[in-house]
Amino acid sequence: MNNIENVYINYRNILDEFTENQVMDRYRVLYQEIKEFLKSAGIEENVRIDEVILMHTVLDYYSDISRQKQFHKVEHINDIKAIAYETFWFLRRKPLQTLENPDQSEVLAFINEKFAFSRIAYFLVGSGKGAALSEENKKGFLSYLDTFYYFLKYRNVDAQMLELMIMGFKAGVMVAEDLKTN
Repeated sequence: MNNIENVYINYRNILDEFTENQVMDRYRVLYQEIKEFLKSAGIEENVRIDEVILMHTVLDYYSDISRQKQFHKVEHINDIKAIAYETFWFLRRKPLQTLENPDQSEVLAFINEKFAFSRIAYFLVGSGKGAALSEENKKGFLSYLDTFYYFLKYRNVDAQMLELMIMGFKAGVMVAEDLKTN
């Protein structure tokens, strides 16, 4: 039976495997990223971070990563898998809670999806953030981002699908660079 005591006992194993410091570090990084995101969007007064749910998000992420490492017999996972699983659990748990939405803002209605999307978008562009795109490429990239955000809002999301979408984008970037030189 999967009662609350069993759930917390399972988390104890995670803390033994990854250490409490690792878990708390990831929690703090996510918490800080959320605070910065809310501040930059000017909505910190309209949204609260449910700290208990955020901790469950982090612990569930580590639970999945533990299973992945055991199944594949690897010591470390790649960055794409990390952000995909982290995003999945963020969207599953939804630690951002809207306090009020007087303007019926879509950003507030989908605040968890917007935050997750912003993290993925930042991950995708990485150091190329200031790169100039041709109008055609810019249009294509923005269309991809719009589709990705739509997917996060309205589709059933799982970590493997997110991983595949991110890998597909990264593969497209690599192929495009090779095509330029040929």
